[in-house]
Amino acid sequence: MPSISGLPRRLLKFLTTAVAATVLATTLTAAPAQAAWSSPYIVDIQLRSYTSIGTEYLVGRVVGTLQFDDGNSQYLLSLIMCRQSSYVNPNVRILINGATHQWFSPSDNIRRPESCAGGHGMSGVISGVYAYSGVIPSLTVSIAGIHYDGSTAKDIVRSSFYDNPYN
Repeated sequence: MPSISGLPRRLLKFLTTAVAATVLATTLTAAPAQAAWSSPYIVDIQLRSYTSIGTEYLVGRVVGTLQFDDGNSQYLLSLIMCRQSSYVNPNVRILINGATHQWFSPSDNIRRPESCAGGHGMSGVISGVYAYSGVIPSLTVSIAGIHYDGSTAKDIVRSSFYDNPYN
């Protein structure tokens, strides 16, 4: 068996080392960075309606958490929307810069008495990461329902504002 010596031997060693380094580098490539999320903001908005004589009715509720990502372009929702005495299923809107970004009216017919006291007991889950095409300076969560006082329908709307801590 002929031996490899001198220059060809050093060249072979160099190429072997280069190929091994390339294979190692490609297998140890860093994973993409994950978004860092803000501390959860508590969302708890209760819709109330009052009759002409002052009787209070719970109309709907949205409860859960909201988080912003450090890239200012995503938010994470983990909410339960409750239908209490609303004539129709309430809707939840997410507004960014004053414009509606998402609209939800979930109903999965699961009773959640720990979150949805009173009323129909119907509810639905809003859960996920939602991307926005621009910077999210703040976000508004709004819930709307309809309550009848006798024969008069009343639109009931409440909102809460949440400031993005990353900008």
